[in-house]
Amino acid sequence: MAWLELPRDKAGFVRRECPRCQRNFKTRPNRHDPGMLQRLLAGYFPFENVHEAYTAEELPAWHCLYCGHRALPDAWLTPDQSAHVERMARSWANHVRYEQLAYVQRTLSQNPHPTFVSVPPEPLPRPLPPDEEVLRTLPMLCCGEEVQASWDWDAPLVCPRCGAHHGGLSGRRQVNLEFVQE
Repeated sequence: MAWLELPRDKAGFVRRECPRCQRNFKTRPNRHDPGMLQRLLAGYFPFENVHEAYTAEELPAWHCLYCGHRALPDAWLTPDQSAHVERMARSWANHVRYEQLAYVQRTLSQNPHPTFVSVPPEPLPRPLPPDEEVLRTLPMLCCGEEVQASWDWDAPLVCPRCGAHHGGLSGRRQVNLEFVQE
């Protein structure tokens, strides 16, 4: 059995990419990630019954940490993540197709004249490697979560979950010192 999950960095964050501004940020894995991945896989996997392919729960829209753009969770995959999900779905589809065709070979006594030969599929793709880039960790006080933002971003941020605007979270602190003569 092969599992599909989004790669995490050493701190447990998952990379996201805004579909509008294409900037990257990271969030903690979310309870909606499996439903989002299931929905994406179902779009590529032609053997599913439609009523079985989608999760019953509604997936909430997320916001870009930088520009505030709002979109459903499956829009936030990086190009590498998206390509990996598609490769995985197509590979699983090939494995299912092979098992369906191989069933005829396994039951030749019932049908001694098959009209095809099943060819074993290629192995499933390997998981994506862990994310190695370190970004700046910042708190989102509105939702009690942490995000990771680009080191050079100095403008206000938007909470990916609730859309609240946060100013002053740039991570750069200005310290003023005064010398008092006695």
